[in-house]
Amino acid sequence: MKALLQKNGFIHYQSDIEYSNEDYQTLINEINFLEKDPYAPSNVIRNRRYANAIILPWEGNQLFWLPTVKQNNQELSGYDQGSNNPEHQNIRYFNSISQKLKETELLKSLILEDFCLTFGLSEHYLPIYVGVHLVTVSCANNDLPGFSSPDCFHQDGETFTFAHLVQRNSNAGGGNNYIGKIKCRNKKLTEISKEDIIDSFVLKKFLESFAVYDNAVSHYVDHLIKIDPTGEPAQRTMILIDFSLTKQNI
Repeated sequence: MKALLQKNGFIHYQSDIEYSNEDYQTLINEINFLEKDPYAPSNVIRNRRYANAIILPWEGNQLFWLPTVKQNNQELSGYDQGSNNPEHQNIRYFNSISQKLKETELLKSLILEDFCLTFGLSEHYLPIYVGVHLVTVSCANNDLPGFSSPDCFHQDGETFTFAHLVQRNSNAGGGNNYIGKIKCRNKKLTEISKEDIIDSFVLKKFLESFAVYDNAVSHYVDHLIKIDPTGEPAQRTMILIDFSLTKQNI
């Protein structure tokens, strides 16, 4: 898969990490307590937590979680995409992923499996930065669909981004993933030609995944809607894991 990621700039695959039922339940329980995304538009139902870590490649890919920022009795982790997110060009602080989930072998194995699929990072002489998002997007009314940020084709700024499906309920429609050429960046789906879309797919199974090499492609996920407008709210939960080079700043 690493060779395909290097060749095509993306891969769509099924993660096959091993995990215990206890770790799986810890992940599912975490979803039930995700806080509202404070940066989401008021009419969008989006809940999320975030955490960041570093990997030391020269120490056998050891993973170390970074300290949280304590504010108003909450533990927060900061996320900064700079100019790569046209909707948010300053650092954002989200409630941090719980220590219990951080300590699961499921999450650790997923991060390290992802890292082993990257290329050009292990030779870096400084730690590798890791960002982990746990995001649920919901739709209770098709007039107000759920969507992620940014709501356009984009590049993340991180060298690699991996996206893993956790849950997608039976009334969820939309949420289609698109891989596009770089020139699609900052454009809506309606603003580009079919020839500029490299691939599209829907994630349906637990840990069905895709990854992008940020320098090679752009990507987008369209709006989440209810298949049956009278049925239960549509819901889709993802784990997003990204990797970036660190650098000395003098």
